[in-house]
Amino acid sequence: FSEEMVAVLKNSLEVNSVFVTTAKEKNYHFANEVVKQVNFKKLPQVIKSSLNKQREKFNLDALDYYQEIGAAPVSSVRNGLPHMPRARVDFLKKGISFDVEASTLRSFAEGNLVRVIVPVDEAQGGGALVVSSYIPLSLLAKIDSITVAYENLRDMNPLELPLKSIYLVILVLMTLVILLAATWFGFYLAKQLSIPLVLLGRATKRVAKGDFRKVDTLTASTEINHLVDDFNTMTTQLDMSQREVREANASLRETLDQLDQHSRYIQVVMSNVSTGVVSLDHDGVITMINRHAEKLLHIEAQEFIGKKAKDVIPDEHYTTMSELTETMKKHRARSIEKEIHITINGRSTPLQVKLTVMYDDKGNELGKVVVFDDLTMVVSAQRSAAWREVARRIAHEIKNPLTPIRLSAQRLQRKFASQIADETFSECTSMIIDQVDDIKELVNEFSHFARLPSSKPFMSSLNKTVEDALILFNQVHVKFRVDFQPDPEMPDFLLDRDQIKRVITNLVDNAMSALKGRKNKKIVVKTDFDPNLKIARISVDDNGPGVPANLRDRIFEPYVTTKSHGTGLGLAIVKRTIEDHNGFIRAFENESGGTRIVIELPVVVSQMDQNVIESKPINEDGL
Repeated sequence: FSEEMVAVLKNSLEVNSVFVTTAKEKNYHFANEVVKQVNFKKLPQVIKSSLNKQREKFNLDALDYYQEIGAAPVSSVRNGLPHMPRARVDFLKKGISFDVEASTLRSFAEGNLVRVIVPVDEAQGGGALVVSSYIPLSLLAKIDSITVAYENLRDMNPLELPLKSIYLVILVLMTLVILLAATWFGFYLAKQLSIPLVLLGRATKRVAKGDFRKVDTLTASTEINHLVDDFNTMTTQLDMSQREVREANASLRETLDQLDQHSRYIQVVMSNVSTGVVSLDHDGVITMINRHAEKLLHIEAQEFIGKKAKDVIPDEHYTTMSELTETMKKHRARSIEKEIHITINGRSTPLQVKLTVMYDDKGNELGKVVVFDDLTMVVSAQRSAAWREVARRIAHEIKNPLTPIRLSAQRLQRKFASQIADETFSECTSMIIDQVDDIKELVNEFSHFARLPSSKPFMSSLNKTVEDALILFNQVHVKFRVDFQPDPEMPDFLLDRDQIKRVITNLVDNAMSALKGRKNKKIVVKTDFDPNLKIARISVDDNGPGVPANLRDRIFEPYVTTKSHGTGLGLAIVKRTIEDHNGFIRAFENESGGTRIVIELPVVVSQMDQNVIESKPINEDGL
């Protein structure tokens, strides 16, 4: 059982291993040095001479140069050594074919060889160099004896394994006992620490669900007790904060509801106000276009909202807005008004535009609001009033001298017609009389326009009134009849039958004039009653050439006509009559071509209803 003996034998074996390892490392080193020093491109005799010099220089046992695997090597062997065997093929492949360094321990009859192979670069001739160190049989015999002695000593110790096994079993048992005791003690300590932590973990889940109850537990650990106290303090503060947040959320929700109601109220007001409104933010992006602005400008708000005004507004209109903005900045004004004319669908529309710049409490610009009103009706009313004034003055100034002129011409004709044989005299006096009659007729039309008789409504049937007005046209035009389509549900209401008949007569007469020269003449007069709005509608459709788009909104103005003759006062008188009935008249392009005139009259059945109609609008346009 001597440990020293076993150690000596083991060290001897390790010396053998170290000897072989050292021999390999030495051979690797000297092999690389020889490869660097020798030029293997020369003749075998020169290579062998160089190998002899390198072998003697580095005191090596043998050097073998293999240019190819099957070729004979160029060898240099130290004197006194036995015949060296050739290197094996698999060993040569590693150095020549695979171009890697390798080592091997080769045994042969005379001893052992420690061989290493180092590849030679193609630039130096290619192949591989094998360096061998010789271990004689005498040294191998001693190494073998040491090995045998060590194995015999190991085999001769039969009690070594049982003793080691007993010691190992005792060590394992002691280790298990220590581990068991340490585990039990660890679980005991962990239980003292884990129970409060588990309770805290469960309480944390309750807190996440909104349950802020305190944790009631007490341990021997001061740190755990502090942790539990801090946790309870935290839950108390969280409970208070949660209550404050709920109260704040309820207040905020109430405020948001109020703001939402206010916003919806403003949106409804802005949508239904009879004024066009367009808002822009500080960067000139369009944020809102109300319904009246869409209808007035004939646009879709969705196509413009969110885009910059300069990108979607025509250059001429954007230039006008820029000029208004510059004028406001120059005069330090917050709003400015201007009347402009814009072209919508081919017609010029007058607008009263008001541009206002919005600022916050700090004076920073928030955006702009453009408010505009359609002045078409105002301008039309102004024109009608102006024409009535002109008509009144013309009728007053011209009518008085017409009768003396006509009487003078007739007197000249009676007194001198028999005395003057020249036909020129008779023609001139007749022309004077005819022209005076024409002027008198014109003045009478001006008089009717300027001073129409006030309407005297009484309960009448609209269908009967329209039918009576059309009888004259159907009697005169035998081959062409006006198609009348009455609404059987039309009730009787207050209207002036004579004035309505003149309105129908004038409209049908205009339609007849428009159809002159056409083969397929068609005029349709239709009545319709809307029980929800309590409005009676009269429509006159023809398939004539129609009214140009730029004149469609102005044909009811004085002296605006598409006919080559006439004064253009007929439709103006018609409009005046409809307005006296608190109604509205419009002109449209007929779907099948031609013109469609639509009249809307409020259905009034009593004087009280008449007063209500006069104080309220009868349609969505406020008319």
